[in-house]
Amino acid sequence: MLPIGVAIASVAMFFGLGGGVLWMPVLLMSTDLDPKDAVICTLVIQFFGQLSASYTNNRAGMIDWRLVRLLVTFGIPAVIFGVLLSLLLQPVWIELFLGLTIFFIAYVFLRGDDFFVAGSDTADLEAAHRGRLITLLGSILTGFLGIGVGDWLVPFFNMRCKLAMVRSVSTSIALMMILSVTALSVHVLFGRSIEWRVVIPGALGVLLGAQVGSRLLQRVPETHFKEFFVLMLVFIATHVTFNAL
Repeated sequence: MLPIGVAIASVAMFFGLGGGVLWMPVLLMSTDLDPKDAVICTLVIQFFGQLSASYTNNRAGMIDWRLVRLLVTFGIPAVIFGVLLSLLLQPVWIELFLGLTIFFIAYVFLRGDDFFVAGSDTADLEAAHRGRLITLLGSILTGFLGIGVGDWLVPFFNMRCKLAMVRSVSTSIALMMILSVTALSVHVLFGRSIEWRVVIPGALGVLLGAQVGSRLLQRVPETHFKEFFVLMLVFIATHVTFNAL
């Protein structure tokens, strides 16, 4: 879990993804965890990565906290609903929806050249209000599947809110950090346990990888990595979906 954590966090923080889109399938493929337990482990692990990256990004002044405050008011109720959904449905539905969601994310990245555009240091808050539906849907998926809302908001921040890509990613990670700890708190309140044998080495790897990803974000053009990343997502999505069926 330690080297896997470094690799996943580096990629997730670089692209502004919730690490859950990679952690969930890795845990399902490499451990004996039930899908519901995998969701909780994913939330704990990615929270450490998001916290580490947000600390670095905040010191660099790259987080638009106005945007975070605006969207978190819609995200928190939605992420709680997503947690309740995961508790009510059978585990097979978590695997099936996870695979289908990863396919969609791969498609978004495949056609994503149009949202790698120049932006400013501050977001257009009027335009940001139109992101409420995206925040609601993404937050539900955070609570239900453990995946991050950043998968949906990074292109919106950059393309619609005219926020520079590096700031879009940083702001998205900060928002996901708040949503992850909210979802985790609800799971714990409902008596779900945490598999620390998986979480601890994964979290250590994430803490290291988050720093790597945050620094790559400031130095390396993201389009150099996009093609390989999409192929990896398609492979993972295929495996998870057919495993669920």
